[in-house]
Amino acid sequence: MFAADDVGGVSASRSLGAAATLLALGGIAVAVLLDPTFSWTTDALSDLGVRDRSAPVFNWGLVLGGVAGIGYALGLRRSASGRGAVTAARAAVLALAMVAMAGVGVFDLTGPLHAPAAVGFYALVTVAFAVDGLARRGTVTGRLTLAFVPVHVAVWATFVAGWWPVSGLALPELPGAFMLAAWVWVLGPLPVLGSAGPPSGDAGTDEH
Repeated sequence: MFAADDVGGVSASRSLGAAATLLALGGIAVAVLLDPTFSWTTDALSDLGVRDRSAPVFNWGLVLGGVAGIGYALGLRRSASGRGAVTAARAAVLALAMVAMAGVGVFDLTGPLHAPAAVGFYALVTVAFAVDGLARRGTVTGRLTLAFVPVHVAVWATFVAGWWPVSGLALPELPGAFMLAAWVWVLGPLPVLGSAGPPSGDAGTDEH
């Protein structure tokens, strides 16, 4: 059995994870709808952050999503899924990724800190997948998470190599965002769609 406050804390953390993904992806979706000039083939998602109609929704969605995501990362650290170095590293990398995501919204495309924030987000998300996937490689969800790493690397490698029939970054940016959402909602150690109680241990059996 686990204490009621543990259950409440896990529930709150999962709510923050849901909010982080919905705010970020929802902000992107609404911003696209608000900007009739946006092109999936020639624009980057960050172009939405500098255009009058879409900028407030896009930027605030990332900022608020990043803040909620930091809360989710802290909840992941406090969860019952392990208290060791791996748990700390996983939560720390995810928290930094969320800071970087918020930074994309704070520092728009015209500023010098935008590119480091954007690159940092995608790189740190990939590292988070690697750390978590290796820690839980004995579970189905852990192995699926680990598989995200080469897939995400391949997305960017093939784009840089010129294999994508687009010139803008918008489409290559989406897979990483969707993989993060899948990890938060289903595949991670503290999934939004998980059971009511605290998650199982890193090396335990897969329960979601």
